[in-house]
Amino acid sequence: MKTLGDLSACADIATLRPALLELCGRFGVVQRLDVLTASHEGTQQAICFLRMGSDAEEQALMRALGVGRFGGELVFVIDLQAREVEEDAGPSSQWADSDLQW
Repeated sequence: MKTLGDLSACADIATLRPALLELCGRFGVVQRLDVLTASHEGTQQAICFLRMGSDAEEQALMRALGVGRFGGELVFVIDLQAREVEEDAGPSSQWADSDLQW
């Protein structure tokens, strides 16, 4: 994986998480990764909240990947290639389980 766009090939959180750690790991140590899954307009999305080991690592990642910051966290949204969500199901979201130990 070389760009955030490449991550959209992931079908679910189980395949997204290691790909995301690999991509972001090029910039340093991933200290924290939280993922919120959401269904929006028939699409399954992953809203990713990320913290790196240092401000310099975060700045490098932000420049290289075009990622923004919200409330101190690096935040970006990935559209997953999972099955489409039923139209009448309405928007929903939930936190994905994290494999990282803090």
